[in-house]
Amino acid sequence: MKGLSLIYHFQSSQNQNEDFRPARYKIVYFFNESGMVPNRMIQELLKSFPDSDSIDNSFLSLDELKDFALRVSSELGSEEVRLISVQDYNIAIDGAKDVGSFQQSFYKFGEIFSSEPSGKKRGFFGKLFNT
Repeated sequence: MKGLSLIYHFQSSQNQNEDFRPARYKIVYFFNESGMVPNRMIQELLKSFPDSDSIDNSFLSLDELKDFALRVSSELGSEEVRLISVQDYNIAIDGAKDVGSFQQSFYKFGEIFSSEPSGKKRGFFGKLFNT
């Protein structure tokens, strides 16, 4: 499976005994075919996302998480990144008959975003027309 995969968990604070904390999207696993994305890299790139929480690697919105994943993907020179929720990941594991069907579930249940590799930047019209 080429590219990056990010498994995330939506966290909502429902506990009345704790201080209020807004709902967040937390990174659970972030990996590619070589292994896990180094936590040191994640922590460094989180600095450029002011609404992120570097203690638990979380974001206030799914769009912020997507932007972060695309930034990491670009930094690593990966052409795509897949985001999949923990719930969909669990469904994929339950329904997988073998490794191949498990890998295909990332395409079936996850959202795939294309990244622009660092050496291949597009101009204004390239971005506008998505070419």
